[in-house]
Amino acid sequence: MLGKNRSKKERRGLSNIVGSLLMIVLTIVAALLLGHFAFGLFSSNSHNAQISLSDISVLNPGGTATNASVTVTVTNTGNDPVNITLVTVGGQTLYKSSANSYIILQPGQSHTFVSSTIQTNPGGGNPTLNVGSTIVVQVTATDIVTKQTLATQATTVVQD
Repeated sequence: MLGKNRSKKERRGLSNIVGSLLMIVLTIVAALLLGHFAFGLFSSNSHNAQISLSDISVLNPGGTATNASVTVTVTNTGNDPVNITLVTVGGQTLYKSSANSYIILQPGQSHTFVSSTIQTNPGGGNPTLNVGSTIVVQVTATDIVTKQTLATQATTVVQD
């Protein structure tokens, strides 16, 4: 009889340990699932497409050139790839995508647009790229994943 009592206690003790471990594991799994849905702990399920402009320069040597030199760097600062569709400087097109020509930036990538053909006096009207004048640089892109249109702009001063 003494042997039977001992084995019942051992079984009872073993069941308590297994039950406690099972409760701890279930609690951890429930906490991880709750954290996943509430805070996105496992991965970022959100699509954050964003572009930024840097290293913008517009040079009109002597203030009398017919074409200005332009440099614009576009960076994909989001977590989705983007397709650059349009870059304008002072209302003039520096780059426009087409079916045969397009630029895709992966997250973290940059592309620098360089041109020396932006007219300083388009259409023969008032000059728009006078030295010292402030102009707007605009970039439009499309988020490849969500098809959302993005746009950003910055201003710069035309340098000599």
